Amino acid sequence: MSQTHDIWDSFWAVHASKNDLFHRMLWLIRFLFSSAYAKRIVQTTQKLTSAKLLEVGCGSARTLHYLNNIYEQSTCYALDLSPQAIQLVRQINPQFKTCIANAFHLPLESNKMDVTFSIGLIEHFTREMAGQIVTEKMRVTRPGGTVAVMVPWISSIYNLIIRKAFGKHWPFGDENPFHRTELVIFMDKLGLENIQVHVVYGTTLLGIGRKKE
Repeated sequence: MSQTHDIWDSFWAVHASKNDLFHRMLWLIRFLFSSAYAKRIVQTTQKLTSAKLLEVGCGSARTLHYLNNIYEQSTCYALDLSPQAIQLVRQINPQFKTCIANAFHLPLESNKMDVTFSIGLIEHFTREMAGQIVTEKMRVTRPGGTVAVMVPWISSIYNLIIRKAFGKHWPFGDENPFHRTELVIFMDKLGLENIQVHVVYGTTLLGIGRKKE
């Protein structure tokens, strides 16, 4: 766990740098994907105003940034275990409510958020631990609210070729990608309903569900 934390703290410390070509490319790609995730979430929630939005394991909080631009009068919460990630979010979106926090124990009241999501987080854990993270996200989401997760798609070219080509030099730590059907079953067993799974740009899966009322 500490090794994973060190990897991401180092990553976010340089991710916004304009002097590193690899991170500059990732920064641009992140804009593209984050915008797509935000649009999918909005399509699910539809006419949502005065929204309370939470991104867990937020990193640079780009998806939260796009949601904030779409929803009217939204209040945005960005939580991450990495101090470097939180520092980056505060630079980019100083109006966001930020906190260094563990995804397994969110420092928030139950049943308060309208939309709670994570982008590229739960695949770094075992399925059991991933379930604990999503359950904690559900706890802080209001009944009828939206819970979403983005994970790598195991059948994608990204996973089958690019990721394996990097081998031990893969910069994003250990990952456990999902099958599409597996993600539906995973979310259903946790108690979410109206589950939709979208393939985004042929590489990632965005699972969106509703907390039961």
